[in-house]
Amino acid sequence: MKAKMPLIGGQTPAPMLWIEIRLDHLRNNLKVIRRLLHPRTDILAVVKADAYGHGMKEVAGALAKNGVRFFGVANIDEAVTLRKACRAARILVLGSFHAGQIPDFIRYRITPTLSSAEDADLFARALASGKKKYPVHVKIDTGMGRLGVWHTRAENLLEEISKKKRLNIEGLYTHFSRADHREKKHTRKQLRIFEKIIGRLGRLGIRPRYFHAANSLGITRFKHSHLNLVRPGIILYGLNPSASGKLPPGIKPVLTLKTRISFLKDVEKGRTLSYGATHETARRTRIATLPVGYSHGYRWGLSNKSRVLLRGRACPVVGRVTMDQILVDVGGVPAARRWDEVTLIGQEGNRKILAEDLARWAGTIPYEIVCALHNRVPRFYKD
Repeated sequence: MKAKMPLIGGQTPAPMLWIEIRLDHLRNNLKVIRRLLHPRTDILAVVKADAYGHGMKEVAGALAKNGVRFFGVANIDEAVTLRKACRAARILVLGSFHAGQIPDFIRYRITPTLSSAEDADLFARALASGKKKYPVHVKIDTGMGRLGVWHTRAENLLEEISKKKRLNIEGLYTHFSRADHREKKHTRKQLRIFEKIIGRLGRLGIRPRYFHAANSLGITRFKHSHLNLVRPGIILYGLNPSASGKLPPGIKPVLTLKTRISFLKDVEKGRTLSYGATHETARRTRIATLPVGYSHGYRWGLSNKSRVLLRGRACPVVGRVTMDQILVDVGGVPAARRWDEVTLIGQEGNRKILAEDLARWAGTIPYEIVCALHNRVPRFYKD
């Protein structure tokens, strides 16, 4: 649901901490991705983890209006939520499932991922009545080591599933484990293994509608992996999945994280700040308190490392990040005032702080930065 802007003094919309989502940038990124694909290659948009912190319902709704018909989620709970928002969409659960969840798959027309004969048996038994075949996707482990049948046993499993009258192998897929590495040998090997299995399906009488392997990096770095379905995730949101690579030209960040100065104070040289007294002021300066902390998803690892943007100037975070507040040295911005907007992720003028920057400072990856943004932070959607 789109959040409503709270009012201060009955007049000025002024939340203290919020996220802005640019749906026009999302649509732009979809166009850029489509230009990279063959016209017959379809898109399965990955919207798991609340669309990487961007809001699954709103993101999927915008993508559906722009021709995306297939979505990927992590589990049945996400799938049911998405089904209520996108009633006509195809939805694939990329994760595993418990037998007790199968009725929800059937009720809400959700496509499962099968990785074993046990999975297939559970689903087939639940479909004992009825005539129409139920679509399933089978995952092949070509080197990721998580879900999926190991590739040397894949043909046996596929043959076994194909004998179950109620199941239709609609899709076959795999997942790359090292697509972000400079060397491409490992990923190319995974793709060759997968293609060999595809090539043997004819003799088994199995003709899936979809073959998919390419995640965001597969789309940008391994064109041969596009097959007839791709799974863009993080690049849809304008984030770079690899610290060593570049995004396709034209991709734009979708998310901005902002707050306001809640308090200002002048401090003398030698003043220690925040828990643990890990920062001591080197000069007389001004310290701004911002109402954001690790309970909102602004990581503790950013303590004494990150920057924010205030009136177009970069200012350092000083002292430890606490549960609900951080401190920023704004001595270099004499015009700073209480309630001023501050950009934590985003752009002001010619300066910008990306989720990738926060990831580098915190020693993590941009996926974790945006996925960790708590749903207590309101999202506002700009179109």
